[in-house]
Amino acid sequence: MRASWYPIPVVRAPLWVFLLAFAAPAFAEDPRSVEILRLDCANKLGRREVTLFANGTIRLREGPPDNLLMGLAELGPVDYQAFIARLQGEDLEAANRLHSGVEGDWIERCLLALDLPDKEPLVLHFGRYDTLPLSLSRLLAVSQDLAAKVTTLEGVDRLPEDYEPRLDDVLRRVDGNLYRVASFTVDGKGVELRGVVQPVALYVRRDELRKEFNALVSRPE
Repeated sequence: MRASWYPIPVVRAPLWVFLLAFAAPAFAEDPRSVEILRLDCANKLGRREVTLFANGTIRLREGPPDNLLMGLAELGPVDYQAFIARLQGEDLEAANRLHSGVEGDWIERCLLALDLPDKEPLVLHFGRYDTLPLSLSRLLAVSQDLAAKVTTLEGVDRLPEDYEPRLDDVLRRVDGNLYRVASFTVDGKGVELRGVVQPVALYVRRDELRKEFNALVSRPE
C-alpha cells in the first residue's frame, strides 16, 4: 500500500547497467517500495509482519515489540507471477463482513492489506480467534508460503541517526550484502549505491538509508 502502519520501504534492483537507463527518481511509484500484500499480526507479546513488494522482494519482521528481527528474500519473475495469480484467485467479498471473536490485550489482532494489479486496494482487520471465510484462510496460507521464503532473520540495528552519506562509504544492507555510495541525485534527496560483490545498483532516498542499511562498514579517509 502507498500508506501503511509501518512504512519501511525495501529497495532492490536488477543489474545496475539496466537501472542506469531509468534515472528518473519517481520514488512514489517505484515497485521496490510499493506493497502488494502486507499481513501484520501483533499483541502485547510480539509481532509478525509479512510484506510482498511489487518488485518481488519479501520482507519478514517478527519478535517481541522491543526486539524485532528482520529478513529479506527475493522472488524471480516466474515465482512472483505465481504468487500474484494465487492472490488474485481469491474472492474476498465475504471477508468484508467479518464478525469479531474474542478480544483483549493478549489476543493477536491482524491487519491484511492488498493492492493487487487491476483491483481496488483492500484492507481487512481480524483477530486470531475470529471465524474466517475460506477465501481469507487460503490467502493467509499464501502469506505463510511467502514468509517461508525468508530463511535468515537479523537484528534491526540501524545506522547512527546523524549519519550523512559520503562518496565511497561502504554500507551493510539488512540482508548482509555490502554496497558502496556511488553518487547522489541532482536534488540531493536520492543516493545511488553499487554492490561491492555483485553488480547491483540501488537507488534509495537519503532519509530512508537508516531503514535499509544497518552499518557503516568503511569510509575513506
